[in-house]
Amino acid sequence: MRTAFLSLIAGLALLAANNAGAQELQQEPTPFTTWIDFRQLTAGQHLPSLPIWLAGVTTDHIADAQGGMVTLILIRLRDLQDFDQKRLLRLFFDDHGGAAPSVIGLGANGEQKFARGPFGEGLELPASETILFSPAGIATVQIRVPGDGRNLRGAFLATLQPHTMMKALDFAAPGELIDVFERNSALPLPANDVSLYGRVKATLDNTTIKLTAGGQQTMTWEFDLEAPPLLTMVNFEVSNADGQAPLQITVNDQPLGPVTVSWPDLADPGYLGITQPLETGMRFRYAGWLRAQKVIPGAVLKTGANRLVITLPAEGGVVALRNLALQLKHNWKNLDYTLNPTSP
Repeated sequence: MRTAFLSLIAGLALLAANNAGAQELQQEPTPFTTWIDFRQLTAGQHLPSLPIWLAGVTTDHIADAQGGMVTLILIRLRDLQDFDQKRLLRLFFDDHGGAAPSVIGLGANGEQKFARGPFGEGLELPASETILFSPAGIATVQIRVPGDGRNLRGAFLATLQPHTMMKALDFAAPGELIDVFERNSALPLPANDVSLYGRVKATLDNTTIKLTAGGQQTMTWEFDLEAPPLLTMVNFEVSNADGQAPLQITVNDQPLGPVTVSWPDLADPGYLGITQPLETGMRFRYAGWLRAQKVIPGAVLKTGANRLVITLPAEGGVVALRNLALQLKHNWKNLDYTLNPTSP
């Protein structure tokens, strides 16, 4: 009996090994996409091989009109006729005050073709911005930032091609770009309260708010309701989010737990690793804005004044919030629901 039992274990182990070997790790091919680490570049380290449409990347320093230093990252493009219609540059940087980067497209003779930025709000947080541009007539893309450029982290560059999509005639398109890392576009805010199929969508706050564990750790909003809804959803965007220390929601003094963040693919260069003393492993923050939401039971809200509080946990570090909106679900003539019996 013992011999048969040992044979069974050996057989299962062999089966598991064979199954494991059947799944080979494959590198996803990205011949027209690249990540450029500016810190490696400024340190003189060798850059990885570049796509065919990129001729090279160099750095330079010049003086501005006041004699201050300006850092330039020069991304030189090859002229490939009809190769693509659009290019993408996603810039990663630390959002320092007085060091806001700009992106400028230059022609072969140095003439300016486009300018985007300056980017950032001086939040002193990791950030990222996405720029789409036509390569026609562009010889160099110049990233320009006041100072020594140490706040520039890197850039993700890709070629774009058109893709036909369908959308409902009565609704706006979700965005002009299908993000390769499945990151959502910016949260749209209605200028006025809008109603559809019993849902009321309302903007609560369109400003940017910074929360810090050692400073302003909570933010409170008050709003009036003519009638309590059946269901509510809070939507906003969060920057520098930490998946291990999610923001907490309290409504009318009732704690409702953490918010849910729509996280992109883990290949996204926006994930920044952080190690801390006396903490096992590495935690990550996200450099850029992500959508967050929380579903609130209708019974928590009431007619008249209501209070919503968002709290940063003590271990949460620093985050920023913006574009806070509410969706209120009310009864309407075609509301679909099931009336469960009171007893089995």
